[in-house]
Amino acid sequence: MLLFSHLTLTLTETIAQAKGALKPLTAPESALIPAGFYISTILDERKGVDSIGTLLFSSNEKSVTHKISLESTTFQGIRKFFVNNVVSDTSLRPLIIRIKECKIQEVLSGRDRVLGEVSLVLSFDLEKGSESVPLTQYKSSAKYTRPLINLSSVEASLRILLKNSLSFINNWINKEEVNNPQLAKRLRLTFRDYQQQHADTVYYNSSRPLRWDDFRETRSEGNFAASIFPSFGYDQRTKLEDGIIEVELVLKVFMVKSASWVGPGSRSNYNLNHEQKHFELVKLVAERFKKKLLSEKLNPDNYQGIINFEYLEFYREMNKIQREYDAQTSHGTSGVNQAIWDKKIETEIKELKVEN
Repeated sequence: MLLFSHLTLTLTETIAQAKGALKPLTAPESALIPAGFYISTILDERKGVDSIGTLLFSSNEKSVTHKISLESTTFQGIRKFFVNNVVSDTSLRPLIIRIKECKIQEVLSGRDRVLGEVSLVLSFDLEKGSESVPLTQYKSSAKYTRPLINLSSVEASLRILLKNSLSFINNWINKEEVNNPQLAKRLRLTFRDYQQQHADTVYYNSSRPLRWDDFRETRSEGNFAASIFPSFGYDQRTKLEDGIIEVELVLKVFMVKSASWVGPGSRSNYNLNHEQKHFELVKLVAERFKKKLLSEKLNPDNYQGIINFEYLEFYREMNKIQREYDAQTSHGTSGVNQAIWDKKIETEIKELKVEN
């Protein structure tokens, strides 16, 4: 979290004795038109809200001092200032303002002069559904001098701090939205197929069909002529560029050589085709996974959960369709049903425009 320390302001007697009464704190001025946010919620999180500090005042010539309250420092007073001085555009990011501190401390300086300081601490969160994401904090103070009988400098100081806090968060968001993933508005999802071959792994490539020497596990006997261990997964690469989250999924459709085997005397083209179709079924499931994600309305706040969920769903589908394939073809021993599946798989590959 970034902590911002604003330069201390000194308000002189000239301000305190300016001609004409100052506007009430809640009166709107030239409202800020924020580029990237609107205020959705304002929360008062001060400790000891009823005691905002020491404010001195006298209404008689003897300058008797009293501690009094100032309406402008109440939650409603601060809230009204923000509401009245910020243009609200709900198409922008919802911002939560937390009031951490708003204090006034004054001491007498001579018979009828007051030295004072207003301090303000605000934190800013980004509202994301039912959660909030901390962004940054504004911490500043303003010193002033004033006559004992004139309170206008107090409100003027607080007004300056509140206006500066709005300028601060507006500038902070404008600066950070290009590089801060929490402020990203859009997401772009792309895919790439991993095809580099490894010693113990064959990654799916239409120009590189399976060979019997890819089946390396040693088996002396088994219930089937051969068995393949295919699966799919992905590597995820994420970066932020110009305020857009770029997510690339590198799909990996593969078979493990050391977990795949062929029995003695079973190295026929027919049996190899049966195993090849197991491999292609995994490729088809991976393509469906890709198509499903591209149809989703992914955004910077929800994409990771959706990707994880859909991957598990299609992983289960992969296992299910592999069982159905073996059951209906009797593990490849039914030539008629094998031909039906061959045609079905080849047609779907063409429909999905699988090129790799």
